[in-house]
Amino acid sequence: MSAWRFVAVFGVVSLLADFVYEGARSITGPLLASLGATGLVVGVVTGIGEAAALALRLVSGPLADRTRRFWAWTVAGYALTLITVPLLGVAGALWVACSLVIAERVGKAVRSPAKDTLLSHAASVTGRGRGFAVHEALDQVGAVIGPLTVAGCLPSPATTTRPRSGCWRCRVRRRWRCCCGCGSGCRIRTPMKRQRLPQYRPMVL
Repeated sequence: MSAWRFVAVFGVVSLLADFVYEGARSITGPLLASLGATGLVVGVVTGIGEAAALALRLVSGPLADRTRRFWAWTVAGYALTLITVPLLGVAGALWVACSLVIAERVGKAVRSPAKDTLLSHAASVTGRGRGFAVHEALDQVGAVIGPLTVAGCLPSPATTTRPRSGCWRCRVRRRWRCCCGCGSGCRIRTPMKRQRLPQYRPMVL
């Protein structure tokens, strides 16, 4: 495989991965809230996840260098992300969903150092600036279309009446399953806008 083809293939892989987890992260807050999480819990969980995604690279990077198994670390990181995101759609308890959110960020920490090492070898042939630009452009395309796709699956606020608390949890989880592909024959129906009947006051002569 040529260096440019390697960069392009890795860029497409990053595009698809970003499409999955960036789309999921765009509605992580409402999903956790539907399971009973407060704003503080959502902030703490996402903060721990981001900290794990950065701090654990100090461990996964040296281990990847020591073992020289860059492909294994890269595949393991992507596999962890692609497993945890669909499982969020079927999580029935808050602690399970929080654990999956953090585990998805751990997958980012596992694969990033090894993936960057593999890309650096290919970019040394194509030119480091050009190779990084192509890969990062494809990566950001996935990061943009993922949340937009999720937003397109959700009902418009202008045509949605305020749901009851019991229905809200079911709707958020059902749309999560539709976006992640968990379940067959999934249909999203947008409720009709509730119309108010005009009120007439008697005329006083």
